[in-house]
Amino acid sequence: MRKNKGITLIALVITIIVLLILAGVSIATLLGENGILSQAQRAKEETKTATVEEQRKLAIAEAVANLEDTEFQGITIPAGMAPTRIEGESTVGEGLVVIDKNGNEWVWIEVPRTTMPENLTFEDGEDYNALTKALKEYAAPYTKGGPKDENVGDLDFDNWTDEWYEGCGLTPDEYKETYQKMLKSVYTNGGFWIGRYEAGIEESTGTDQASLDLARTKSSARIDIDSSPKAICQKDAIPYNCIYYSEAQKLASQMTPNPTRTSSSPFGIQMDLVYKFIEEKEVAKQGINKKDDIIASINTNSESWGNYKNQTIEINSKNAKQYINAKWVASTDTKPTNSEVLLSTGASEKTKRLNIYDLAGNEFERTLEKTTIDNSPSSARGGGYPYESYVWPASVHAADILNVAYFNGSFRPALY
Repeated sequence: MRKNKGITLIALVITIIVLLILAGVSIATLLGENGILSQAQRAKEETKTATVEEQRKLAIAEAVANLEDTEFQGITIPAGMAPTRIEGESTVGEGLVVIDKNGNEWVWIEVPRTTMPENLTFEDGEDYNALTKALKEYAAPYTKGGPKDENVGDLDFDNWTDEWYEGCGLTPDEYKETYQKMLKSVYTNGGFWIGRYEAGIEESTGTDQASLDLARTKSSARIDIDSSPKAICQKDAIPYNCIYYSEAQKLASQMTPNPTRTSSSPFGIQMDLVYKFIEEKEVAKQGINKKDDIIASINTNSESWGNYKNQTIEINSKNAKQYINAKWVASTDTKPTNSEVLLSTGASEKTKRLNIYDLAGNEFERTLEKTTIDNSPSSARGGGYPYESYVWPASVHAADILNVAYFNGSFRPALY
């Protein structure tokens, strides 16, 4: 009698179940949170991060060694500075990043020479006036305008000017000299440097309690510039807030790595040129058909790239800090929508445009620009974390009360 050879239905089912279990274990081993692929991806990211940080350290060493101006990608790099040479940071179109001997980072703001008059000698005031006019025409979409708010009204001021005002931190003569030096440098070099980050407090980049304790949370007293922490332009710093306009200017003036160059709070035209630079490079990347949308994201509603009350912000930096419940805490938690949370510098990649962080939202940034309001002559740009993105978009002007040091008011240095 011939017997049929094979497996029974029960044995087949058991075999399939065993295979499914083994497959599940294999998939979990490969794809789980602690699986082989996840660990490999983490190792890859950690290696990339370590490589980038090593490149940054090498760039600082090069900056220390650079005792004279050098050239990179056709741009003059001032003495005491060096390009990071990190992928994504090494061309003007991406946002050329340099680091100075103190570890502060700057981004090159290109001003096309075709937008400026030819053959200026600056032997008299007329050349400075001609250049100012040309630059304002070039950056026209961003040279005026107040907040758009039904409770405030449309403060579309026509006369935001780079003009001296009492309390800006400079004497009238110093203001004129500094402004003219800035213009001449922009003309000669084809641009200027802007801080990659909002000004932060020296030694506040860590997540330890000592770093957190450096935060400023009160605005009642003036600071002693000589004994207070220096201002830095580095990632993961706690913003240097609760300071007056004159204090911001003095702190900014100390940030130059080169005595032949000037660092200061930016003039209004410099901020206008920063926004124009972003517009031009983003249009080059995204196409001319996106120009109106790009201008609107700078000038009308900066929800796509700013830390505002109405925006969710994913935190990317492992050393990020957030101001929550009236205190600074080390936190990498996502900042939810409808929350008023100030962030440390460069906490989120969402807030970056052309390698410049937090131009939209986070802190209002104090400038040397004068407003048309008699009791509020000082100006700030960029909007702030407690407000909506459509009220205070990136380029909007804030008419600030001069003798108040706000918690949501900081500054960003310029170098020229």
